[in-house]
Amino acid sequence: MVKVKVCGITSVEDALKSVEFGADALGFNFYPPSPRYLTPEQAWAIVSEVPREVCRIAVVVNEPRARVKEIIGPVPSGADGPAFSGVQFHGEEDPKYCEAWEVKVIKAFRVRNQGSLATVGEYPADFYLLDSWSDGYGGSGYPFQWEWIEGLDPTRVILSGGLNLNNVVRAVTEVRPIGVDVCSGVEARPGIKDYGKLKEFILAAKAS
Repeated sequence: MVKVKVCGITSVEDALKSVEFGADALGFNFYPPSPRYLTPEQAWAIVSEVPREVCRIAVVVNEPRARVKEIIGPVPSGADGPAFSGVQFHGEEDPKYCEAWEVKVIKAFRVRNQGSLATVGEYPADFYLLDSWSDGYGGSGYPFQWEWIEGLDPTRVILSGGLNLNNVVRAVTEVRPIGVDVCSGVEARPGIKDYGKLKEFILAAKAS
């Protein structure tokens, strides 16, 4: 069954509803220009309420390694283990940067064309998140051409980019990724989840 990652979590309520509806992973945005940006302190307060079996992913863009280590934990309150179980590098990080982390590593690629995926195999990441190209480092809200993924190991692909209730079944059926990532497709407005859309999206993805 496909895993579902709900990204852009900004509140305890949205985190717990995502888990209640069946989300396997939650993404927390540490990129300051994003409308979904959280400080580490804000994010730690949320993840402390999330069951530990749920993957907690810190999304960062071109940050120094020392800063990322501060973000991923451990939580200052003394909880066991790091605050985050994984980190998603969403900028121009090179393969060397992705090495030697103590948590799972997701490397994001902004897909403009099939050539955008030419260097994916050079990255020592656990998973590859494939997102649609946009001028900035946020999602575009539109899907790319999924046939460009042909040749990549689907068990390491997390599909993103414009996914919503209307296309997630087709996405899972055609691509068979290990996971799908959703953000704006289940929002009422940036940073605020629409619980109706959220629940239907997760149920549809997992039934595919």
